[in-house]
Amino acid sequence: MKTAKILTVLAITAIISAVCFAEAEKVDLKLRLSPGESHEMKMTQNQNITQSVNGQEMKMTQLMEMLIGLDCKSVDANGIMLVEMTYKAVKMKMDGAGQKMEFDSANPKPADPNKPQEKIMAGIFSAMVGCKFGMQVSPTGETAGVTGVKEMMTKMKEKMGDSNEAKMIDAMFDKMFDEKELKSMAGSLMVIFPKAPAAVGDTWYDTMSMNVMMPIDIETTYIFKSRKDGIAYIDAVAKMDMGDAAKPIEMGPMKMSMQLAGTMNSANQVDEKTGLVKKSEMTSNFSGVMKMDANEQMPQGMSIPMTIVGTAIVELIK
Repeated sequence: MKTAKILTVLAITAIISAVCFAEAEKVDLKLRLSPGESHEMKMTQNQNITQSVNGQEMKMTQLMEMLIGLDCKSVDANGIMLVEMTYKAVKMKMDGAGQKMEFDSANPKPADPNKPQEKIMAGIFSAMVGCKFGMQVSPTGETAGVTGVKEMMTKMKEKMGDSNEAKMIDAMFDKMFDEKELKSMAGSLMVIFPKAPAAVGDTWYDTMSMNVMMPIDIETTYIFKSRKDGIAYIDAVAKMDMGDAAKPIEMGPMKMSMQLAGTMNSANQVDEKTGLVKKSEMTSNFSGVMKMDANEQMPQGMSIPMTIVGTAIVELIK
């Protein structure tokens, strides 16, 4: 009888020890930036786009590099961080449909006057560099709001001047850089963390509706894969559905809508101390159709089937 009691006590002790050990292994993953803290993130994105126009296959490659500064200005009593984001550098290359376009803000070259698309691209990215806006971010990585958008828009339009290209893309600017667009874009730079501490093997979920030139619904599953030396390795699997034919994008006299769906997978290395992504490697695969509404130049309109396969790397370089 005494032996049975001893065994029972040992079993209970083992269970308590196991529970305590499991609790000790949990990590409170949160974004924790301090006022005055400054960082830089580099994003490199490659895309291979295949379109079918009137039965003819057309391929295009696109490379974009962007350097973004993140400066924490303040932290309130609820842990909400005001982060100032600055476009520090932009590089873009496009090759397809018999045309090549290139822009590098660190080494700008005069745009070819015979290529209006190149002038527009150079104008947009030149105006972006140096512009900044504020972003309010919660400890779980969600964007609570943005500030300074009107001031940024005014500076960007001043840089563009009163050219014909500026007038053509004025409405596009308003769409690309309004508060909802920037809130969506900024939020996509962060890993969304669970509200409670998590252990290796745990999963959590997030749903987000973005509107970056077109509506995008994203359902993401996060998987806490492992941790080592203060780094949490978190994978993310996202199902994305973008585009709404009822809400076309207006580009001058042309109206365009895109309906694409696909998946995006990422492997993220997160600093457990700050919650910042040290490195993220992503792959994406989308397919769908782009529709051009009928207009004077295109009375019949057009539907263009397309696929987009891409990779992206985000690195914390400072």
